[in-house]
Formats: sequence, C-alpha cells, structure tokens
Amino acid sequence: MSETTWQDTCSRNDTCGLTGAAAFFCGIPRSEVLVNGPLWCYYYALRHLEHGQSGVAQRMAVSQPDNNAIVFGTEKFLLETLDRLQREEHRPDLMLVENSCALSLIGDDLQGIVRKAGLPFPIVTMDSGGLDGGFAEGYAKASVALLRQSRWPKLPVRRGTVNVLGLTPFYYNGAADADEIVRLLTAAGYEVNAVPGCGSDVAALAKLPQAEYNLVVQPELGLPLAKALEEAYGTPYTVPGMPYGLDGTLAWLDRIGQVLPGQMDAVRREGNAARDELAVWENELSLNWGALWFDEIFVAAPGTTAVCLADAVRTEWIDTGRMTVYCQNDVTTTAGLTSHEADAVLTAGKDSGQAARILRGLHGALLLASSNESAFVQRDRQAVAVRNIAVPVKDEALLIRQPFCGLRGAAFMAQRLWNAYIGLKLADGK
Repeated sequence: MSETTWQDTCSRNDTCGLTGAAAFFCGIPRSEVLVNGPLWCYYYALRHLEHGQSGVAQRMAVSQPDNNAIVFGTEKFLLETLDRLQREEHRPDLMLVENSCALSLIGDDLQGIVRKAGLPFPIVTMDSGGLDGGFAEGYAKASVALLRQSRWPKLPVRRGTVNVLGLTPFYYNGAADADEIVRLLTAAGYEVNAVPGCGSDVAALAKLPQAEYNLVVQPELGLPLAKALEEAYGTPYTVPGMPYGLDGTLAWLDRIGQVLPGQMDAVRREGNAARDELAVWENELSLNWGALWFDEIFVAAPGTTAVCLADAVRTEWIDTGRMTVYCQNDVTTTAGLTSHEADAVLTAGKDSGQAARILRGLHGALLLASSNESAFVQRDRQAVAVRNIAVPVKDEALLIRQPFCGLRGAAFMAQRLWNAYIGLKLADGK
C-alpha cells in the first residue's frame, strides 16, 4: 500500500477493497456477491456491510478454498459454490465474483470459470485489490468493472437528466443522505437517471449512458466511474462534492447549475423558510446556553465528508478556536476538494501519528468522527463532546432516517451539534 499501512486499512481508519467492492454490488437491488476467498475475508466484509443494510448475509456467499488452492487453483471450489447457489434457487439480476487479496495472486481465469457454470444471470468478475487500497478503491474498481464488462449500448442523451455517482448506503447514514440529494436535485428541476451502487437496479444502470451529466458527489467513490463513462460514452461530469448546511446546499446547487441549468426557485424558498425557523430556535438556545462555541473541533471521516462538512460546521454552525480535518482518503489531490475553513487537513496513514497526538490533547472540544477516534478521548475521560459522522459506530443509535446533508440535514445536524454543546456544558457544571 502506498502511504497507508495494513493496520490503517483493515482495522483502524478504513476497511479493505474487497469490502468496498461488495458494498457497490450490495447497493444494487437484487444483486449478490460471491467472495472467492477464506471465511475470514467473507465475515470481515459481512460484519461491516450488515450495519449499513439489513439482509446482506442472504446476498453474500463464500467459496472457502482450502490450502491446496494456492497450488491447484480455486476452480473446483468456485464451481461447487455456484452449483450450490443454483440448487438453492438463487436467481439474482447480477452477481459479483471477486477474489480475495491472496487469491488474486494465483491468477485464476475467473471469467472462464464462471462461463463453465452456465449461469442464467450476468456475472461481473474482479480481483478485489485489497492490498492496493481500502473501501473507496474497492468500490470504485467494482463500479468500473461493471461498466466495462456490461458493455451497455450508447443511448440518445435525455436533456436535463443526471447520474449521481459516489453514493453508498454503507457510509454512515449514507442511505438517508442519498435520499436527500435525489430529493434536492428533483426539486431543482433535474431528472435523476441513476444512482449506481446506492439503490438503482440493473435496468436503471443500463441507462447510465443516456444522462446529460454525471454529478460526482464523493469522488473517492465516484470519480473513476465518471472518467470511464466519459471515455466510453462522452458523458461530461462535474465534482460538486457533498452539500452540507443551508448556505452550503444552495451553493452546491449553484455549482451544478453552472454546468447544467436547473430551476432553483422552489429550493430557495425551502431554504429561506428553514433558515427563518432555525434562527428562532438558535436564538432561544443562545439565550439559555450562550453562543455555540468549542475550543477545538476535530473532524474525521471519508475525504469528501470530512472536508465538505468541516466548512459548513465553521461557516454556518459553530465558532471555534481551531479546527483539524482528518481524511480517510486524500481528495485534495484526486479531485481538488479541500476545506477552506480548516486550520489543518491531515490524511490517514501518512498523518496518523499527528492525528493521534491531537486527539489525546483535546479538551473542551467537539469530535465529529467515528468510534475509532472517540475511543482516544473516552479512554482518557477527556472533556470532549462526540458526534459520529463515519463508521464504525459503537456508541450511538441512529434509528430515525434523517439526512446529515442538504436542507433537511442542516436542521438535523444543528440539533445534534447543539445537543453536543449542551451535554458538554452540563458535564462541566457550567
């Protein structure tokens, strides 16, 4: 791995590429995943994915090759597993067969093997590439593999239609955020054609080429597919990032409108109404608890979430002395996204030591991160308010489906941040 250690990818800040690839296909309704690898890899991926979507276990299988497969290959085990799935009457619309990291080194012809099985549904094959990157790299690689192996025909472009690339229900609260993004785009006059890896079925994915524009909201997930679609079908793309906050969401729509004009009047009315209502509540809270302030804020999440949310935090919601942004993956170089409000932007792997030192020194602070980061401050009983924005999450139940992003998410996030501030004040006895 280039700048990320195995420990960072598989146990601390991220999950493996096999998990990311499985996540993309599990985000397609009526699709299934066959892991060509050991039970350890299968359960590792399943443990992560089942937190984002119920029923994943019924859509994933594993071949379990024995140690002799390193010498003789995995064909026997794959064919036996595929035969069992057929006898159990598995009839998905689409299946991913992916090699685990170790089995990628064997060099089995996966496509040739699955052709022997004579399956009555389409199959995409790939090496998961877990040794080359984490969740985002696996997700992106799977999306491009689907495009290239499906060979969808070029379709007439439908004006005003967009594909939304780079969304997944397996990011924390990802399904609710995806719903809000689709709702906003529809309200702004766009027709959402497909959301690959996050709700669009196989029939909808076959219509990806008919969109007028591709919107890449989380480039660590969606940018490789956008580039592949541009190469194959000539579809242009733009990278607006994720919309957080009221002003941030309207600015996000404006950026999209610069390349594909929409109809903003209804969305602006909704945003203004939400701003007026929030102002009343925030004025009342400020009178009771003082201005919303933290000495320091530490934001840690997948790259796009981290940099986009951080700017909304500081420009719309909270005053702070210092803000550090810690990205699970580097979107500053791959997509040009960065936080304009952060005092420091760090990247997992190369900056992990510096991030750990900052976490251990937090006091009177707000931590927007995952349970990996909150473990630092909870272990030492630091005076820190914690709100989860990324997986893994071990210390919070989020049972009501409300987005973090968009106009509806702006109110929900303001509520969570105020409650974090009030809780810290009460804990300090002030």
